[in-house]
Parts: sequence; C-alpha cells; structure tokens
Amino acid sequence: MQSEGLEFSPTCDRETWILRQSLMNKVRRFFELRGVLEVETPVLSNAGGTDPQLDYFEVDGVPRHFLMTSPEFHMKRLLSAGFGDIFQITKSFRKDEFGSHHNNEFSMVEWYRVGMPQDKLMDEVEALVSEIIGKPLKARRTRWMDAFKNYAGVNPFCKDLNNFVETCEYYNIPVPEGKERMSREDWWDYLMVFVVEPALAANGAEFIMDYPPSQAALAQTYTDKEGFVWARRFELFVDKVELCNGYTELTDADEQRRRFNADLEIRRRMGKPLPPIDENFLSALESGMPACSGVALGLDRLFMLALHKDEIKDVVLFPSPIA
Repeated sequence: MQSEGLEFSPTCDRETWILRQSLMNKVRRFFELRGVLEVETPVLSNAGGTDPQLDYFEVDGVPRHFLMTSPEFHMKRLLSAGFGDIFQITKSFRKDEFGSHHNNEFSMVEWYRVGMPQDKLMDEVEALVSEIIGKPLKARRTRWMDAFKNYAGVNPFCKDLNNFVETCEYYNIPVPEGKERMSREDWWDYLMVFVVEPALAANGAEFIMDYPPSQAALAQTYTDKEGFVWARRFELFVDKVELCNGYTELTDADEQRRRFNADLEIRRRMGKPLPPIDENFLSALESGMPACSGVALGLDRLFMLALHKDEIKDVVLFPSPIA
C-alpha cells in the first residue's frame, strides 16, 4: 500500500516485487523448456488495431503513430517470415482502462504455436497458469452460447430483445439507460460482464469457447451441425478474473481485410477514431502465414492471483493514473 504522505511511493512493496520477478522468470523458463523462441517487437506502430471495443493511444507527429494494444500484428509478420513458435513478454496500452483488474499500461505474454490445434493450446495455457499459481488447474470448457443459457438463463439469439431486459430484472442488475438503442451485441457485452462472468467465479476455472464471429475478428470460423457459424476463440476465467484471449488464427488476407473494413464502419457509427489498416500485416497473410493458434495472457492479473492480491495495483509499481 502507498504510505500516507509519500505520493512518490510505489503501490507494490519491495517484497511483493521480488516475488513477481521470480514468477516472471518462471514464465520465461516455461517457454524455453518447450523450445519456443522469445521475440521483441515495437510498442509504437504506424497502424493500430480496428477492434471497435478497444481504444488506443495516438502519438502526435507525422506520420501518425499508435501505442500497440497488442503485439499480435508484428508477431504474425514474424510467423509469416518463418520464425516458427514464438512468445513475447511486453507492455501493451489501452486507453481509458482503469480499475481493480485494469490498467491502461499492462504486461502480457503472447505466444503462437505453429500447427497446434486450439484445444492443445488451451492445455498449454492450463499448464502455464498451474506453474505460476503453484497448483494444478483443470478448467471446464463451455461454449459461449451454453454459458449464456447456463449462467444467465437466456438464449443470446432470442427473437425478442426484451428478454434481455427481463434477465437484468431477474438478476437484480440495473437495466441500462437507452436500452431501446442497444443492439443484440450490446446486450451480449452487458450481460457477459454483469451476469455471466460473475457466475463463472462460483464454479472454479472455466474456458469459454466458440464465440460469435462478430466477437473474434482475427479468428477462423466453423459451421456446426445446426448451421450456426462460430469463431474458434477462447477465454479463460479464474476467480472472477479474465486471464487470456486465444484464437485459431485467421490466415485468409482477403477475409481479414473485409473484417477490418467492417470494424472501421462500426467505429465510424460509434464516432470513434479510424486508424489506418495495417497493410504490412495483410501482406504477411498474403505471403502465407502458417496455420497456428495464438493467445495473449495478462501477466499482471496472473501475478495478482498467484500472490493472492486483490487489485492489479498491488503487483504493479506505478499504475495509472498516478504514474
């Protein structure tokens, strides 16, 4: 805790920081033992991600530059250049993210496994988290649609959006102002945060997988036997904390460009800034990125769980906005 009257002091004490550094060493050792190459890519780029749900920091100057929300595009360029299995421990930046589990500058480990199917990558995520928290982790695996049915009691594809209002009332959570203007996807996001994610915590570790394509712009899709199209995406939740986001990676450059343009149209309607499309990344896909699965995992959150801390500020020396 920050000492009263010592505004310069870090929010993480020295003893905790020593423990954090030992855990960071374990993360690196985990990948070294598996023959995964460590890489380092820029945190400053001339193109930003198009995800409508993420806001980025733009750096003044000509040309425009952006602090990266993830090292994903650069790492996929390395995959296309033949680097093989790679990982990176890096800082990433997302605007207006503050809270007990959020900081607008944060540490992540992101890695890609060439030729590895998604279920095996999920096994590897479990192994890494088990190594860091010091006990075996065996997470249940639940499809996104089943999570809504099981934990919110609602079919996310119901015809009547008023069912979502009734869900809020049933679980005694506030009905959003301007509900009449909310899209189906707005409701998905709202109920995921306020109903589904809190319910996950009561049942231990859990992977949520197979998301709607609109919620996984960089993932491959598949069609199930009922004819529904799903994105091969997964997230891991442990003790009320979302730890990671992973994909079976999209390798089709034309489809990726189409999705980027669709994202930009959504951002335009939302009144958000429009970043340039990363043409270098698309060129990498066109050259032939190998089939792979990839995942980004928040290290500050993982270390918070491992060290039994309540908030990210307890494992970060100078969190925003006091930095």
